[in-house]
Amino acid sequence: MRPLFKGIRFVGTAVTVRTLASDLAAAFKAIDISQPGDVVVIDSHGSVNTAFWGENMTMSALNRGVVAAVIDGACRDVEEIRKMGFPVICKGIVPNVAAIAGYGDVNVPIQCAGVTVSPGDIVVADGNGVVIVPTGEAAAILLKAQRLLATEGIVQDKIRAGATIGELINVDEVLRSTFAYQDKASKSD
Repeated sequence: MRPLFKGIRFVGTAVTVRTLASDLAAAFKAIDISQPGDVVVIDSHGSVNTAFWGENMTMSALNRGVVAAVIDGACRDVEEIRKMGFPVICKGIVPNVAAIAGYGDVNVPIQCAGVTVSPGDIVVADGNGVVIVPTGEAAAILLKAQRLLATEGIVQDKIRAGATIGELINVDEVLRSTFAYQDKASKSD
C-alpha cells in the first residue's frame, strides 16, 4: 500500500467497509455515517482492477469531516484528490469505476492488507506506513509508545554527542553471543 502523495499524516477512528465484488454501495454508506475525525478503511479483497475511491467520494468524505481513506485496493481521480490534499493510502491506481449494486457491509470487522480492522479502531499513518490500534489496547499501546519515545530521545542525545548505535547496544557482545551459540550448536558431542 502506498500514499497518493508525500507528507501524508493522519489519525482517526476506523469506519470499516467490506465490499462484495466491485460494488461501491457500502463505501458510499460508510461516508454517510462517518463523523468528523473518522477514517474510511475499505476491504476490497485486494482488487486492483477496479477503483474503490475517487474524486466524488473524496468530496463527500470532506463534507462529513472524514480525515482519510485506507483502501486494500485501487482508487482513481488521483490528480483531483491530490489537489484537495485528502490523504488516501491504497494498493494501486486504475481508471475503472466500480458498480453500485447495493452489496457489502459497513462497520464490521475486516481485513486490510492482512491486518484485522474493527469499527472504532484507531488508524495512525505517516511516511512509515499505517498502524491499526485496537481500541481495547489503545491505553497500553500508548504507554509503550511513550516509553519507547523517551528511550529513543536518550539514545539520540547520546548519538548526537558522538556515540554510535553499535557502541550503545554493545554490538560486539551481541555478535559474540550469537557466534558462541552457533559454535556450540555446530559441535558434535
